Amino acid sequence: MDAGLAGLLGGVIGAAVGAIGATASAWITGRKAEQQAEIQSETQLRQARLQLDAEWTRALRESRKSAYLAFAESCHLVHGTLSEASLKLGGIAASDPPEEREKRRQAARRLWNEARTLKRQLDRLQHIVFMEGPSEMGTAAQAATGALVPHFAAVIDWLHAVDNETETPQHRADQDRAHIEAYGKLLEFLYAAADTTLPDIRDR
Repeated sequence: MDAGLAGLLGGVIGAAVGAIGATASAWITGRKAEQQAEIQSETQLRQARLQLDAEWTRALRESRKSAYLAFAESCHLVHGTLSEASLKLGGIAASDPPEEREKRRQAARRLWNEARTLKRQLDRLQHIVFMEGPSEMGTAAQAATGALVPHFAAVIDWLHAVDNETETPQHRADQDRAHIEAYGKLLEFLYAAADTTLPDIRDR
């Protein structure tokens, strides 16, 4: 093989090796770029999912908080109205003039009826609590409204006794006990609501 042919062959081989090396290098670089793009895309997708989860959790917490607060305020209003009725009844003495006695009796009856109307609104709010969840909050709301039943009964029994002028200290005692038990269930609901709406709430 003469020198010219050897040189030409060497040049061709060198060019081919260089081209292969350049192609391989470009392929490796391109593959790395693809992998980096995939990793970046997956990272962005994870971040987007985390953000959506955080926003959903925050929205759920606020929605539940609004429902629980509306229920608690309504329940407190029923308690307050029944308590006012009880105060009117408790202020009646046998020695009071008939017109004063009648005035207080009528005021107590009006307040009891008002509490009954408020209770219907409370029942609707209880349904919203059930829908918002979790199930333990629905149970707590049901316990709070259920405890109002004996309270209503104690006040109306006392009122009927006043109507018939047969009231005794036992009527006040029964009302006081029913009020304390009912208000205790409202407090239990509030404690459960506070736990449920903490920032680390999870869908249950």
